[in-house]
Amino acid sequence: MTSDDKTFLIAIVGSGPIGLECGLHALKHGYQFIIFESGDDIASNIRSWSHVRLFTPLHMNTSLLGKTIVDNVEKENQFLTGGEYIEQYLRPISHSLQSNIRLQHRVISIGRYHLDKFIILVESSQNGSEEYFIVDCVIDASGTFSCPNFSGPSYLPAINERILRHSKSSLITYRIPDLKCRRTWWKTNSINWKRS
Repeated sequence: MTSDDKTFLIAIVGSGPIGLECGLHALKHGYQFIIFESGDDIASNIRSWSHVRLFTPLHMNTSLLGKTIVDNVEKENQFLTGGEYIEQYLRPISHSLQSNIRLQHRVISIGRYHLDKFIILVESSQNGSEEYFIVDCVIDASGTFSCPNFSGPSYLPAINERILRHSKSSLITYRIPDLKCRRTWWKTNSINWKRS
């Protein structure tokens, strides 16, 4: 590693699987880095579907570098839920990166700063303060789960979808429901469709 590598600062947006893996590689290669997570814990997007079982076995959702920290050989072929994946793989990885993870720090905007750097505006939800960070590299690992597509034709909003999407009593959800936890709600609520 050169002296330039020691001062090279990487900003990683998101502390899900990709963000944490990027952090592991930055740590391994001696780079300085900060992981910004808008949620109050790691992998907040996965947490919102923690009841859903992954479609692939654990060994397909891990890396060689991650396996040097977490040894789940007996569970390698199991299909974990999102919550199990967090606790059995992502959480142990996050412990080795803890000093570099900033929870409840939402990236508001990213822009160029001179020719070879980036400037990031970050908001802390702990106290509402904002702060600039000047970095050499930005890795956006925030994912798209919190920004779902509209459900109309060609991904345009369906009629009245924009209004219903933001109303407090909205019947529109883009999340995968946990039917076990909300069994009573689903039994007592329904939508009546009337043809005109």
